[in-house]
Amino acid sequence: MWPLDHVDAVKTETPIAIINTSVVDVAAGVILPNQTVIIDRKQIQIVGPANEVIIPETAIRIDGGNRFLMPSLWDMHTHIFKVTPLLDMPLYIGYGVTNVRDMASCPKANDPFAACPEDFMRWTERANNNQLVGPRVQGIASWHLNGPGIHDQIKDLPEFFGTANAEQAREFVRYYVDKNADKYTGKVDAIKVYNYISKEAYFALVDEAKKNGLDVVGHRPLAISAIEAAQHQKSIEHARFILHESFAGSADLRESVTKGLWSEDRRRMIDEHDPQMANAIFSAMKQSGTWYVPTHLTRRVDAYGDDALILEDPILRYLHPLMKWQWLEDVNKVISEAPSPEERQTYRDFYHKGLELTGAAHRAGVKVLVGTDYIVAGITVHNELEQLVMAGLTPVDALRAATVLPAEYFGLQKEYGGVAAGMTADLILLNKNPFEDIRNTQSIEAVIFNGNIYDRKKLDEISDAVENRAKSWSIACKILWEFIKNPAGY
Repeated sequence: MWPLDHVDAVKTETPIAIINTSVVDVAAGVILPNQTVIIDRKQIQIVGPANEVIIPETAIRIDGGNRFLMPSLWDMHTHIFKVTPLLDMPLYIGYGVTNVRDMASCPKANDPFAACPEDFMRWTERANNNQLVGPRVQGIASWHLNGPGIHDQIKDLPEFFGTANAEQAREFVRYYVDKNADKYTGKVDAIKVYNYISKEAYFALVDEAKKNGLDVVGHRPLAISAIEAAQHQKSIEHARFILHESFAGSADLRESVTKGLWSEDRRRMIDEHDPQMANAIFSAMKQSGTWYVPTHLTRRVDAYGDDALILEDPILRYLHPLMKWQWLEDVNKVISEAPSPEERQTYRDFYHKGLELTGAAHRAGVKVLVGTDYIVAGITVHNELEQLVMAGLTPVDALRAATVLPAEYFGLQKEYGGVAAGMTADLILLNKNPFEDIRNTQSIEAVIFNGNIYDRKKLDEISDAVENRAKSWSIACKILWEFIKNPAGY
């Protein structure tokens, strides 16, 4: 297997001067023309009018004329697996994504598939030290809590991983703050809740997490109202929860979970949607400061998974074959469960209604974050930005959801999310104005990560290396499969 740093990380020893560029001030929503930016020792040192800034004699000079310099991007809902970092980590940098929040670590140590907290911390340290091409992992969530049944899927887990009751839920949280946690999976920043955790376990868990300084993030558990979840979770993921919780049958739907009868009638949720119920959810989220990560790309796959838009998407060339296989299995499962034209149209209407509600949430003052929950790293952040603009956010607002607001989420707004003196030099140099068209975020001329320059040539090298690795693994997996089917033939 290739080493993780097979695509060499860049280390820029001398100061950098980006001359006469237009600085994209995302927070203020303005473009500052004719600026020169000086970078040294991983930090932005000076931002000022081009005719006033003195450029160090030793500086690497980059022509910023007719170009736009903006802060780099974040992905606030990722899943980086142990089997895919050779593809994922470089690809984030290749598309200007320098910080991520990972939403599910391993269930147990030495897991062959899922990455553990120690993996994320090691990769981040190496990225900061210019030893690999990859983003910083700024937040790490626990293995997701989905109620009893986990032991049928994964053996040798402590009994409390099933969170069957309040005491087990508390024990799970205490486990992650105990000094012995490193022996098992490593320590995390947040506890992730999923669909089927019970009300009793949920409320015990959020209480114990609060006592121990851990955030609670993840799905809106199906037995918990959205307003209750807003009062206890730092973030709620996936737009569908708003549709689940804003029609006349919402309370009955929650109650059905406790009886094992959960079933989504998406057509009814769309046709009987109650804007007042949705507004009450938005009000609770705004009041509690609950962050919203809609991940519209996931619902787009549900809606168009039988369409060339999804199945022939060029970005699939970057995928590890195991990830592509798993992804296609999920796509086909959704289609097989709702194959008729009418059912397919309902899925599409559900996806578009989710976009509409994200726009309404934003207008109501809910803080929206860009998160992809998607299988291809880096480039899908740009795709999700497009989704937010489709939802009704302006390009400026969408960019804030991927720059300024993620930094605020972590209390790191003095370090990231802007182009200003004293901030970490994580930047993207674009050939087109992103405020005019959100798709212009993809017109990348250079990425600066940690004060190091990745020019267009280097970015193409990263893209080509990832694509070639994916092809090589595909060939290897095909040969292995043929051997398994017919070992005598080898």
